[in-house]
Amino acid sequence: MPWRSETLWSALVRRCVISLGAVMLFLQASLTFAQSDDWRLEKTDQGIKVYSRAVAGSPIRAVRGEVAINTDVDSAVNLLASVERRPSWDEMCVEAYLVASPAADVEQIYVHHDLPWPVKDRDMIMEVKWHRDDESGVATMHGRAITNGVPEYSDRVRVHKSVNSWVITPLAAGGISLAAEMHADPAGPIPAWLLNWLSVEAPITTLQKIKGILEKQVP
Repeated sequence: MPWRSETLWSALVRRCVISLGAVMLFLQASLTFAQSDDWRLEKTDQGIKVYSRAVAGSPIRAVRGEVAINTDVDSAVNLLASVERRPSWDEMCVEAYLVASPAADVEQIYVHHDLPWPVKDRDMIMEVKWHRDDESGVATMHGRAITNGVPEYSDRVRVHKSVNSWVITPLAAGGISLAAEMHADPAGPIPAWLLNWLSVEAPITTLQKIKGILEKQVP
């Protein structure tokens, strides 16, 4: 792997926002993003912007989160590509491990998210591929759910349809821009309107965690 030197009321509402939203953000569907660029700004919070747009054939909107971070590309890649560090920024992730490395720049990872009762936990096997452009310095990750690699568990719902991407861009003035795009089918009876609402809140929580971790590492 390159650079391996490498998200009811009160408390339950917050937990649902983070956990179900985390499924939307990181348990991402082999569904295709709409071919339009009509991203709609949904929320801005502490410098983080979250957009959404319709996806043809799906009631669930695609989501894009953006944030500027005072760090470098290598540090961001090292954090996001490190399977064992995933729980540090993915709050509901209780288990993540490498399943296989079918190629030098490709990994298949298992991710288990703990969701609050009465919603069943979600898990998936995601195949991720990293690439870095030597000229621009931009690093990208594309991930998709795959159907083999780990047997399904009776107490968890396996997510089979999911796609997501990270784009890490160095900024001329210093620091990076981190953008995440995602679309997912959570594979269970969770209303689309609720998922669409949660998917706006979860990227903010997740990107805040990533920003906090990376900026603490800056000397």
